Amino acid sequence: MKPFQPERGRVLFAYLLLIVEEVALLFMPAIMGLTVDRLLAGDQSGLYLLAGGVIAILVSGALRRFYDTRVFAAAELRLAEGIALGPSPAGIRVARLRQVHELVQTYERSVPEALSALVAGAGSLAISVWYDWRVGAAALVVALILLGIDRIYARRMNRLNRSLNDRTDQDLDVLRSGDAERVRSHLEAWRRLRVARSDSEIGVYAVNWLFLLVMILGVLVLIAQPDATPGTVFAQMSYVLAFAASWERLPVFTERLAQARDVTRRLASTASAPSNPREGVGGD
Repeated sequence: MKPFQPERGRVLFAYLLLIVEEVALLFMPAIMGLTVDRLLAGDQSGLYLLAGGVIAILVSGALRRFYDTRVFAAAELRLAEGIALGPSPAGIRVARLRQVHELVQTYERSVPEALSALVAGAGSLAISVWYDWRVGAAALVVALILLGIDRIYARRMNRLNRSLNDRTDQDLDVLRSGDAERVRSHLEAWRRLRVARSDSEIGVYAVNWLFLLVMILGVLVLIAQPDATPGTVFAQMSYVLAFAASWERLPVFTERLAQARDVTRRLASTASAPSNPREGVGGD
C-alpha cells in the first residue's frame, strides 16, 4: 500500500465494500439449498428470499465498481505525473510509467480478486465445518499443503519479475542503440522470461488441482449419504467447490504481488534518484 498512501482510506473502503459483497455471496448456496428443500415440500417462500439476495448483490457490486474505478484512476494519474515530470533519465521514466500502470492494475483488479478468493475460501471452509467437521478437516489439510506450495512458487516469481523489470528498464536504451543484434538478444531474453513465468504458473495450477480433485472426490463420498436431503447435499457440495475454486486465483495473485513489490521498490529508488543535468539536452 506504500504507493497509495494519499488514497489509503478510500482504497481500504473500496476493499471493505468488496468484502461485504463477498460475505453476502457466501450465503447464497445455503439460501439456494433451503429454497430447494422448501420447494420440494410445496413451499415457495424461499424464492422471494433468493431473489432479494441476488438483487442486493447485483446492486452493491455495481456501486462498488463505480467507486473503486474512480479511486484507482486518480491514484494512477498522481503516480504517473510524478514519474513523467521526475528527474530520472527518459528510459527509466518510460519503464516506470508502464510499471505504474501494472501496479495500479494489481491493486484495482488482482487484490480484489484475492480478497474475494480469501473470503470465499475461508467462509466455505467454516461453513463446511458447520455441516460436517470431517469435510472441514479435509479442506484444512489441503489448504495447508497448497500454501506451502505457494511459498515455493512465490520465491520463483520474485526472481522472474525482477529480471523482467530489469529488461523493461533497458528498453529505450536498447532501441536507441540501433544495434540489431542487441535488440534481438534483448527481445529473446524477454521471451524466455515470460515463457518461464507462464510455465511456472501452469505447473503450480496443475499441482494445486490434483490435490483439490482428491479432496472433492473424498468429500463427495462423505456427504452423499442415503439420509441426506437434496438441498443439504447441494449446499455442501457448492461450498466444497467454492473452496476449491478460491485457489484458482492464488497463482496469478502471487505473481502479481511479486511484481507489485519489485515495482514499488523501483518507484522508491526513482523518487530518490538525483537529477541528471545532461538529461534533456540530447537525451529526450
